[in-house]
Amino acid sequence: MSDKLQRRLFHIYSVGSLLGFATKQRVSSLGWLLLVGVPSVGFMCLIYPRDTLFRLFGILAALIIVAFFAALSRRAKLRVNRHMPAYGTVGETIEYTVECANSGRFTLANYYLQDLAPDPRPSKPLFLNGREPGEELRNGFDRRYLAYRWMWMTRRRLLFKSKPMMGETLAVGAKGTMRLQFSPLRRGVIQMERMQVILPDPMGVFQRVSRAEQESDTLIVLPKRYAFDGVNFQGQSRNQLGGDSTSSLAGQSGEFVSLREYRPGDPPKHIHWPSWGKAGKPIIKEYEDIFFPRYGLILDTAVKAEQEDIFEEAISIAATFVCSLDTEQALLDLMFVQQGARVVTVGKNVERVDKMLEVLAGLEMESQPDWEALRKMVLSHADALTTCIVVLCDWNDERAHLVNRLAASGVQLCVLLVIDGENEPVLVEDSSVSIVQIKVGQAEAGLSALARFYFREPNKSCCVFGR
Repeated sequence: MSDKLQRRLFHIYSVGSLLGFATKQRVSSLGWLLLVGVPSVGFMCLIYPRDTLFRLFGILAALIIVAFFAALSRRAKLRVNRHMPAYGTVGETIEYTVECANSGRFTLANYYLQDLAPDPRPSKPLFLNGREPGEELRNGFDRRYLAYRWMWMTRRRLLFKSKPMMGETLAVGAKGTMRLQFSPLRRGVIQMERMQVILPDPMGVFQRVSRAEQESDTLIVLPKRYAFDGVNFQGQSRNQLGGDSTSSLAGQSGEFVSLREYRPGDPPKHIHWPSWGKAGKPIIKEYEDIFFPRYGLILDTAVKAEQEDIFEEAISIAATFVCSLDTEQALLDLMFVQQGARVVTVGKNVERVDKMLEVLAGLEMESQPDWEALRKMVLSHADALTTCIVVLCDWNDERAHLVNRLAASGVQLCVLLVIDGENEPVLVEDSSVSIVQIKVGQAEAGLSALARFYFREPNKSCCVFGR
């Protein structure tokens, strides 16, 4: 297919979607019935010229005309202020309150408020370069005109669905409060800046739509998490000083062990003054060193557009591990590729778990991953890691090389491979590392099996599920 035709199709679909949405917002179900019924009755009048049909045609036509001008005459000037939670979760209904102030010249009654999701239409590069899963199996007409690709991309980019809620009557200058809700469909950062006031005509045929005066609000929709009690990893702490010693106090503050003579560099606050007075020389209180584990979580972001379901499942699995690990007595490093290799660390006195969930909520698929940069970063952290959890979306030579290098460094590994439920599991022949294979849509069962059977095979890094 020529690139010129694809670009024309993009503009046609983009304008058509915009016009279709605008029309749907302004014509009710009854309005569509009347718009179809009037021409039908008019056609019947030509074939069967009866007085009853002429009267019916006149009534329906008059109803449409009156409703149109009644909706056109409605006005609203509404100022709104949302009170929203900072976070939401995919699939869970979000409720919030909205303060409304009527700044118009007329009493506002019989109206609805609705928050609209950001425009779900794909960009031109995404439409031209992306692929719908199974697109190669469609017939020649569908592959040429790409209508199903457009519908799939639009549906996948819709962040949430909402319903209009009726508002209370507001006199001029009056204020009121109402509750709205919507259900997030996808993770990500949502800019709430498209609240509209819907003004139907008295007969409910047409409705005028007005944009409310508002400030932009931000909502972070976190990935879906699964019920998971966690895995009791048995790796060593690698001498990561932590526990109570990571408190806001300087130096060590574990359990008291003994007294000893002062050594250069000992903190003055650990001096035991009564013993100094008796011995005539500085005596120091010695405390037990407290160590904590440090975990690594490697997330595979090198995913094709048609593997989006696999990527979203991998994000949810990573978020589940983030929430299940006790970061009050451990550190967790999230490592991934997003315009270069990146690492995010959470734990006591470092960052809260919410920070890592925010990062996961905003992650996008990486079309050109820098595997070498990721390998160098991961191996530079390997000596400090107790256990490394690797969540993969595919299996190839680059990923195998990364896993084998980690295994050779002596880090305890837990490798998970997310696969499409329609495909056969990928068989991994490397006997040094086992792969936990989890199908899309069965992540909760796979994680439960991981927790039950972990370390039952002493010569393996982790159990096998789904082979």
